[in-house]
Amino acid sequence: MKRAHALAGAAALLAFVAVVAPSSFAPQRTAAPAPASTSPPGDMAMVPGAANNRFFRELGSSLPGPQIEISLTDTKQLITDGALRAIMDSYLLGRSDESRLPALRDYLVGRLPPAAAQDALQLAERYSAYLAQHDALLAAQNFPETPDPVRLAGWQQQRRQLRIRLLGERVTEEWFGAEDTYLQQALAEATQPQVGPASEAEEAQHRAHMQQVLRDAASRAAPVPYPAAPMAN
Repeated sequence: MKRAHALAGAAALLAFVAVVAPSSFAPQRTAAPAPASTSPPGDMAMVPGAANNRFFRELGSSLPGPQIEISLTDTKQLITDGALRAIMDSYLLGRSDESRLPALRDYLVGRLPPAAAQDALQLAERYSAYLAQHDALLAAQNFPETPDPVRLAGWQQQRRQLRIRLLGERVTEEWFGAEDTYLQQALAEATQPQVGPASEAEEAQHRAHMQQVLRDAASRAAPVPYPAAPMAN
């Protein structure tokens, strides 16, 4: 009798295992891992060159290069005004590395429509050549710290001829006309005899300023301030 009960219990246990075990102890299937995203996360998904732009944006500007607007006509033609000279000066005179002219080219191509960009690129090449020749010719003058007004007047004429030859008369007048007029005034005053010492502080300041104009004319090319400061009386 006991053996019969034992056999009955064993049969019941086997039946339970046959029904329950497959669902309870079967190995669990894990979901396949999702493929890794090929897009950079967040703001790293940027167009080529955006890292460079972001660097300048963090410095306070949205794009690389000087934050000066290049002027165009209604038909998208280039206007060679003082703003364009200031931009070129910022690269060609504000930098000393060998890539300054290529960097200026990239800036102009990135900012201008094709026709205007082509005109700007040609002008950039000529202006770069002018700056190099300007400093070479100036070194040959060997001016003293206080230049002689007569020799300086001759240098002014030589420099103007160089500008017209490389940049054209229109660009020369637009970029350097006011500067030359100011220098002529300083030269005229320098060749006039001074009647005694300056009687007023304002007059003394004016004379000192005109002497600085003469010294600047005998110095290496330097970036032009933009907007240009008004001429002193």
